Amino acid sequence: MVTDKRGIPLRGYLSENEEWSLPVPLDEMGIWMPRVAVALEDRGFYYHPGVDGISLLRAMIQNIKAGKVVSGGSTITTQLIRLSVPRKRTPLNKAVEFWQAVQLERLMTKSRILELYLNKAPFGSNIRGVEAAARAWFGKPAKELSLSEAVVLAGLLRGPAFYRPDRHPERVLALRDRLLDRLEELSVASSDEVRRAKLGSVPAKRFAIPSSCSEAAAHAAAQGGSPGLRDRYGRIRSSIDRRMQDILEQELRLALSGLPREITAAAVIVENETGLVRAYVGNIRAGGEGPASWVDCGSSPRSPGSLLKPFAYALAFESGKLTPSSMLADTPMSMGQTAPRNFDRLYRGPVPARTALADSLNVPAVRVLRSIGPNRLLDLYRRLGFSGITKDAGWYGDSLVLGGCEVSLLEAAGAYRTLAAGGNYSIISWIEEAPSPEKRSVISSGAAALTIDILKDERRLMPLYRELFGEEGTVIAFKTGTSYGLRDAWTAAVTKPYTLVVWLGDPTGKPHEELVGIRTAAPPAVRIMRKITPQGTNWFKYPSEVMNGEVCPLSGSPRNPFCPSGATDLYIEGISSREPCRLHVMGVNGPEVDWPPEIELFLSETGSRSSVSHIEITSPRNEASYIMGSRGGKILLDSKGGEGEIYWFVDGELALPSENSGKVWWQMKEGRHKISAADASGSSAHVWITVRSGSAEELKEELPLLEEVQ
Repeated sequence: MVTDKRGIPLRGYLSENEEWSLPVPLDEMGIWMPRVAVALEDRGFYYHPGVDGISLLRAMIQNIKAGKVVSGGSTITTQLIRLSVPRKRTPLNKAVEFWQAVQLERLMTKSRILELYLNKAPFGSNIRGVEAAARAWFGKPAKELSLSEAVVLAGLLRGPAFYRPDRHPERVLALRDRLLDRLEELSVASSDEVRRAKLGSVPAKRFAIPSSCSEAAAHAAAQGGSPGLRDRYGRIRSSIDRRMQDILEQELRLALSGLPREITAAAVIVENETGLVRAYVGNIRAGGEGPASWVDCGSSPRSPGSLLKPFAYALAFESGKLTPSSMLADTPMSMGQTAPRNFDRLYRGPVPARTALADSLNVPAVRVLRSIGPNRLLDLYRRLGFSGITKDAGWYGDSLVLGGCEVSLLEAAGAYRTLAAGGNYSIISWIEEAPSPEKRSVISSGAAALTIDILKDERRLMPLYRELFGEEGTVIAFKTGTSYGLRDAWTAAVTKPYTLVVWLGDPTGKPHEELVGIRTAAPPAVRIMRKITPQGTNWFKYPSEVMNGEVCPLSGSPRNPFCPSGATDLYIEGISSREPCRLHVMGVNGPEVDWPPEIELFLSETGSRSSVSHIEITSPRNEASYIMGSRGGKILLDSKGGEGEIYWFVDGELALPSENSGKVWWQMKEGRHKISAADASGSSAHVWITVRSGSAEELKEELPLLEEVQ
């Protein structure tokens, strides 16, 4: 039996003898079953040494009078011996059983003997033990059996086929009532209890043994085969949390509404701190029509699309080749038909690494791969446990970062959980009390932090925030993926407590136009994360080497005297290059931009040299300080440049424009705050401000008379 983390059964498995046997402790058999069994099977159980001489004498007299065997004089202990070591029914074997019963009584307590007997007793068909019998005939655990139900099961011990409830209900009712009367005579049950018990009905059909969470239970059962991971009753306590499991199943079914029936979904939730799987669905259409409905898609290797791009960037951050603000060239690469192109087949020219990764641009990703070397990325994949990557780096080429390799949903979850764990990888576990697996560092903590920070880019959540408008936002880092040919839609999502990976696709590999990660897999992923992540959960605390510094918004390098504006972004102290901006230089006619050759060529061919307009925050100013009075105050959020609609975020929360003016005014709050602006093309900018409360005197003397404050 596999249970959830609280011990509630998820799924039972047939024993080696093809029987349903679900052993449980005596104290989980309820108040009635042990008492009824002792009263009806062996009244002297608590007093004899394994063999009841009085019962034997009585049985002998009854058999002589009847001229045949009508009573055996067996005790619960001798029946346990017989169930454990079946023998032919001969006088000699009977004597051996009596002798072994006496020996067993010296080795075990009465409670343990009774427990073993009730766990081994046959209840007909392939049902063995009171727990399996209770679930098969009453659909409940033994500890919830009523007096009437316990007596029905006790009657089954007298003839499982003859007293089978669904086939011979009249016989069962008659026997039950006789046994209830006997229990009243023995003062085991009161007259009122017996009267109420006789009002109960007998089951008309068998119930199925628990079989929920079949894929999760199968993984737990496989891991639970190791020594020490089962309790003394053979039960495996999995790490599955039923609340999260129910949420996962509900949201995956919702995600499939309106999609072709060939498309199914899989997902997993992993607890970041422990690496325990809290919920898992391998195939939400499991058990449906067609052979593909039985595929555990969560364990099957699939093309990840762009899902693995963050790991190439992490290696670039780790080696000091990039920071999130570093400029990358999203320009054509001269490789003929095989040249990588973006999903929308457009080029953006110079883009920050932060935007290139957040928007999943292919060309910058290939440039990053070539800068770090494909062998390094291949080695990282293998250290992350990607078992399906068996070729060398040359075989994969640029596709190593574009989804040309295969990875399972569970492997992807382990990789993203590594980012959440500060770059430390360990295998995920399905057993609640399993020893903590060995951890090994595969990515530096600083690189993991920068990568996670990029993936929580707030503007990408805009369509999803609109869908969930009115609810308090939860900061989520996420990355989508769409495989070549629209065969797989992915989203990996991370909050501080949990990592989630969602996959939608056709198990047969057939393409579907609906299979685009941001449209199909991201909405359920965000909904799931919002439901399982407690409100007010803090974001990750970044390691001390991750610093915030002023950079040139265009080059991403530290600002030089010729850079017209500044912004702030993260870097790794001692690793990231701190060489000043080389784009902005002093020309003959004043400051100008000295573009790298590939961008210079792109801008000259597209005529976009003067049209590259990066968004710049004009209000509030970077590192400005404000004093807030007792009545509070509002700050105008404004910018210049950028394309299309501008979205504003304060500390990751969407700031909406005023209904009256259409402008965005932010109600001041004490503390240090990050103000972000993003446009429709993916360009973004950030500034930091500090707000503190002050007295009237301070307000009069220190509050700057700025247009952005009202």
